[in-house]
Amino acid sequence: MKPLIVFYDGPCVICNWWVRKLCQWDKNDQLRFAPLDGTLAKQFSQERNLDLSSIDSVVVWDQMYSYALEAEASFMLFNRLGGFFVFLTPLSYLPKGLTNGIYRIIARNRYNWFGKYDSCPLPDPKFKHKFL
Repeated sequence: MKPLIVFYDGPCVICNWWVRKLCQWDKNDQLRFAPLDGTLAKQFSQERNLDLSSIDSVVVWDQMYSYALEAEASFMLFNRLGGFFVFLTPLSYLPKGLTNGIYRIIARNRYNWFGKYDSCPLPDPKFKHKFL
């Protein structure tokens, strides 16, 4: 099974916090991370005719099947991580409009609520292999 690739907003403080947490929770080394403004994300978006600059979302790419945006991306991550996260699976059955709406509110306000780095911070050296 190929790792999921998580494209995230590099300068976003909350996004970086989540990426650090995901690195810690990823006990089976099944996640990789790349910034949304990086080369791999640009290649990914061009191949799928997807304008990442118009999407205010993390993108999770299952290299074997497809990709997911917004709340669906979170559910894809939780599903892959397993363990405790299986208890969050029922949330994926809520209406997509509701879960994505909540996601969009947080995404739209993330810089105001949590702040923004001047540039994407370097990863913890023990997780460096997870960053593409």
